[in-house]
Amino acid sequence: MHPFPALVVAVLLALTTGCRSSDYNARVFHPWGCEDAKDFKAARLDSYKHVLMVCIYEDHWEDQGPGSLCHYKGTVVRVYKGDWRISERIAFLQGFAESRALTTSNEAAGRLGFVFTNQHADTEIRLDTGDFFPYNAEYAPALECPYPPKISR
Repeated sequence: MHPFPALVVAVLLALTTGCRSSDYNARVFHPWGCEDAKDFKAARLDSYKHVLMVCIYEDHWEDQGPGSLCHYKGTVVRVYKGDWRISERIAFLQGFAESRALTTSNEAAGRLGFVFTNQHADTEIRLDTGDFFPYNAEYAPALECPYPPKISR
């Protein structure tokens, strides 16, 4: 018997059970406030058509009196779900009801973030609270389990 088929079976078993172990779930899905892959998908991903990682290249704030808006421009660097393409430009804004506008521009330039949206537009998209998250290494594995990254051709 060749060791290769046994290795393939072992790897497949490890992969199929990897998203189900309690240690894995605690490490991967708890940062998002979810118990496991099924809960994460239902609570965070199923309600969005597009789940993206973007690199911000420009941002500026707009004072709205008691709150503020932050306008972002970015480039899609990873598509987890949806029909956006890698290297596509995206513009979006996010409101902050309890926050004063920053006086500096491009504070987030060069940083990564996760965008959750139902829109695919050439114009600026308004995101609600919880639709944009600055990149955190703890967040990425949860997105890769239910939706492995797409490869752009």
